[in-house]
Amino acid sequence: MKKSLLIVVSLVLLSASNVWAVKIKSGHWHTEFQLRSGVNLPVDMYYEVGKPPVISIQNGEEKITLSNVRSSNDTIYASFPAFNSDIRIKVQSKTAVIGSWYNKAKSETYHVDFWSKLSESPRFPATNSYAKTDGKWEVTFGYLTEPEKAVGIFNYTGVNNVLKGTFLTETGDYRFLEGASIGDSLYLSSFDGSHAFLFRAKFKQDTLWGDFHSGNHFRTEWFAVKNNSFELRHPDSITYVVNENPLKFDLMEVDGSVYHYPNKFTEGRVVLIQLMGTWCPNCLDESKYLKDIYAKYEDQIEIVAVTFETQVSDQDKIDHIRQYQQTLGLYYTFLIGGDACKPCAAKIFPQLNNIISFPTLIFVDKKGAIRKIHTGFNGPGTGEIYTTFVKETNAFIDALINE
Repeated sequence: MKKSLLIVVSLVLLSASNVWAVKIKSGHWHTEFQLRSGVNLPVDMYYEVGKPPVISIQNGEEKITLSNVRSSNDTIYASFPAFNSDIRIKVQSKTAVIGSWYNKAKSETYHVDFWSKLSESPRFPATNSYAKTDGKWEVTFGYLTEPEKAVGIFNYTGVNNVLKGTFLTETGDYRFLEGASIGDSLYLSSFDGSHAFLFRAKFKQDTLWGDFHSGNHFRTEWFAVKNNSFELRHPDSITYVVNENPLKFDLMEVDGSVYHYPNKFTEGRVVLIQLMGTWCPNCLDESKYLKDIYAKYEDQIEIVAVTFETQVSDQDKIDHIRQYQQTLGLYYTFLIGGDACKPCAAKIFPQLNNIISFPTLIFVDKKGAIRKIHTGFNGPGTGEIYTTFVKETNAFIDALINE
């Protein structure tokens, strides 16, 4: 099976873990998360026994390294460095393990169970027939309850019947999805430590009809029609300035001091203010982009991330933000905005009509005026859309710096 996404889990194991490493065999392990009765989300997992052992998960074109690995008897614990979640694996035999994924960003007890067996079986069964799902689709999620529009972009590779793609919404994309187009059906899945997504659909009279599962807590229906001209609202048009009040706020930094905006570091500089949460995959993609921007323009711009977190106490928020910074190598300013709620963010920025998404990125010119606000983030999983965003946004930052 062709490898397309690699999530690498580098395990620095204690002595008990080394015993675990010997128990299982290296190779491809077909893994399925049990979302609900009769609904499993398949993932391609690879175990490489070595010093240290490595676990990898394929899902598109992303690579994530797990950290803080510890062991107890026959159980291995490994954390997702960018998200407040972990996997817990129990060894059954050399060719079988069971485990659970715990996502503490939702609750301390939220988890999804999985099983994994040494097998060359593909993520979804391979056949010689496929549905004609390539191209751009106008998608409606939740059409029976609360309809939400999206854009579906699917690409049938023709290699091992693999289908790749993603969905774009006005608050961000669904990142790297991989699956198959089999007969009259479409299947896509993804697991990145923050979300476990499964999309299924039937191709009926030029329309896709299906369901979408997120973990074991959410399910909705969706349908799609092929429409090359369909567009969502432009991300720069959704949130905008509604009054002329100066941009001003006082928030706590991760070192406990109070950060006052504006200040001597922002005066006369272009400033990018990111409203985000460390629990948010689209925010992760945007943070990686901002890391590149900061490296390129460090002496000419100021980047300020205002975080809205799921942890209850300020100290827990600070601890997780510091881990996030360290893991990604982010050296710009991080502030505690409050709890993970959009109205909380809107209170800090009353100059704006609304905040509908984490992330939201505010561009401020050298005179302190808000020049543009970008809602959501469509990352590398969107291909050319992301490439175009990077090119146009870099040019916009250049223009602001040169004013």
